[in-house]
Amino acid sequence: MPVALIVEDEPLLMAELRDQLATLWPELSIGGHAENGVEAVSLLEALKPDVVFLDIQIPGLTGIEVARHVGEHAQIVFVTAYAEHAVQAFEAGAVDYIVKPVTAARLLQTVKRLKTRSTAPVPAGVWQQLAPAPVQRLKWIKASAGNTVRLVMVRDVQFFQSDGKYTRVVTSDGEALIRLPLKSLIEQLDPAQFTQIHRGAIVNLEAIDRIERDGTSMEIRLKGRTDKLGVSDAYTRQFRQM
Repeated sequence: MPVALIVEDEPLLMAELRDQLATLWPELSIGGHAENGVEAVSLLEALKPDVVFLDIQIPGLTGIEVARHVGEHAQIVFVTAYAEHAVQAFEAGAVDYIVKPVTAARLLQTVKRLKTRSTAPVPAGVWQQLAPAPVQRLKWIKASAGNTVRLVMVRDVQFFQSDGKYTRVVTSDGEALIRLPLKSLIEQLDPAQFTQIHRGAIVNLEAIDRIERDGTSMEIRLKGRTDKLGVSDAYTRQFRQM
């Protein structure tokens, strides 16, 4: 009987994946669950699973880092809300790469692939190929407020918003302007802290107080502010589990 390990930091998503697997692949034994990278590595050593269902954005160690510890006999399926590592994953020998939300039909394709795939070991070192080159994240910016140039720590920014030729930099104690466009700005921000919610807006996840839904539309309310930031349809997926 094959043994699987599920690595997912959202309990509801973990339970949903476990239940779907129980229906689609009853012969598969779920040997354990891990909610962070450190726990996942420990369970890998204890369980020596045949299959690992692995999220990428998890606390402690990333899914990419956890993958380096997976034994050569195990098959890895990435289950994540982020698609940017998909090509690298397949090139390195991943069995499958599922983008959330996971549907039963999509998971069934993965189960069939796992059952028919050869269990030949993956060449040593392939998962290291998934590790992205270190990125220098933006720590502070110079922004103009009237005739004054402010030094703003990026962690203190609640949101960025396009404003004609400029970008508004909004903090809890005021706002300023920079000339850097959002397209260039998002590439320099830490994706674990900032996310784009609209073609013209980027929000600090730590500044979000709540998300209001009206049918299919979403608006973000910020802590200590009256601003309402709309989330465009292209960016709603990341908030559906919140």
